[in-house]
Amino acid sequence: MKKRLVSLLLTLALCLGLTVPALAAGPYTDVPVVSAGAAQPDPTPVQTQTETAEAAQHQYSYIALGDSIVAGIGLPDAVYQRNGRYYDVSGNYQGYSKDCYVARVAEGLDLSRDQTANYGMPALMSGDLLELVRTGSCQSASINFSLPDLRQELKHAQVITVEIGANDVLVPIMYGIASAMGGPQVFEALLPMLEGDFRQMDASSFAALRESLDSLNITAQQRKALLQLLSSGVADICAQSQASTLANLEALLQELKALNPDAQIVLVGYYNPVPLLPAPANPFAKHFRTPNRSVQKLAQQYDVAFASAAYTLVANDAHPTACGHKYLARQILKALEK
Repeated sequence: MKKRLVSLLLTLALCLGLTVPALAAGPYTDVPVVSAGAAQPDPTPVQTQTETAEAAQHQYSYIALGDSIVAGIGLPDAVYQRNGRYYDVSGNYQGYSKDCYVARVAEGLDLSRDQTANYGMPALMSGDLLELVRTGSCQSASINFSLPDLRQELKHAQVITVEIGANDVLVPIMYGIASAMGGPQVFEALLPMLEGDFRQMDASSFAALRESLDSLNITAQQRKALLQLLSSGVADICAQSQASTLANLEALLQELKALNPDAQIVLVGYYNPVPLLPAPANPFAKHFRTPNRSVQKLAQQYDVAFASAAYTLVANDAHPTACGHKYLARQILKALEK
């Protein structure tokens, strides 16, 4: 029984690298099973002080919105640092990795860094991004981002790419694990993985992670709660998150279209974060395949482009490799040409 539990935790350790260690400092109680934050119907856009200004401080031709995949987390030259319980990626907005897909798309569009903004934010969920676009900020137990000029910047952008939704599943599951395990002890075991130490995991580092997980003193009650979460609980979270993610994406497209009806918008699809794990041990394989059809239909409905991410090459922390980012850039540029 314990071997099965450790194997499942290893699977989750690989997947949950997407949520970054900022979550490890968050609270472990009173966390909803699904917290993607479904959009409310017919919201009234918030008029910020920035929108009353004549123009934003910067005008970007290309703005990339999304989570840690957009930010290029895991690439050696991505710019981010721990700031208390949160991560500061402000230096990455224009100092992003030369190998991330944002840099490669900008290059393909013949745009400089001064014309490009990488607003990839670790642990961001679709509801968070919607709030960020509407109000210029978003904050929760695991994130704290502020872009007061964002709405004005979006009005002037020629190209906007959106990659968001993976954390709608992974964040609730991560909090669920913490709650089932009593909090910090499981994160102490998984933290090296979450921080990307095992991005290029070899046999010895994998064995060290397994030994760390084996050392967890799991009670019978915790084991029962965790196994329930990792079986039916994961499936429930995946099913529920799809509806809320699509609702948030639709509301986000409405916001972007209202702000800038002339911009070329690209929705980036999803990939399986751990493709080398066999399907029986990989609860996320189906989830990250199924929503692509719905997102593609949504893109068609709102007359925006869709870029498939199905064959993205990923590292052990579930983030794209440099080759994976190159593939994503090609997919986006191809979508823009249609």
